[in-house]
Amino acid sequence: MKKFVLLVAMVAFLGLAASAFGIPTAPEGDLKVVMAAGATKPAVTFSHAKHAVAVPDCKVCHHTFTGEGVPQKCSECHKAEKDGKKLDIKNAAHKTCRGCHRDMKKDGKKTGPTPCTGCHKK
Repeated sequence: MKKFVLLVAMVAFLGLAASAFGIPTAPEGDLKVVMAAGATKPAVTFSHAKHAVAVPDCKVCHHTFTGEGVPQKCSECHKAEKDGKKLDIKNAAHKTCRGCHRDMKKDGKKTGPTPCTGCHKK
């Protein structure tokens, strides 16, 4: 009986340690991504949790993430306006997101939304 209790305690401890020091969790709920001040298209409603399941490697989108701590938001580097050094949020999203959406396939059929209205919904 003592061995069983010890085994249960060890499993509980390892589970707690793995969740405390493991991969950061995706933010809950949807995020609104505004492409630029005065943009003609509506903001993109982005489900981080859904994307984290589809693309479990954080570094695919958070390309500067080292695996330590919490990944930065896209908008922390990619601002609404061009700064001459990095892509603005609109161009970064179109390059990364649309490229991935074009490549997404399930059962041989494209699944990612690629038309503007697929992400920019009124």
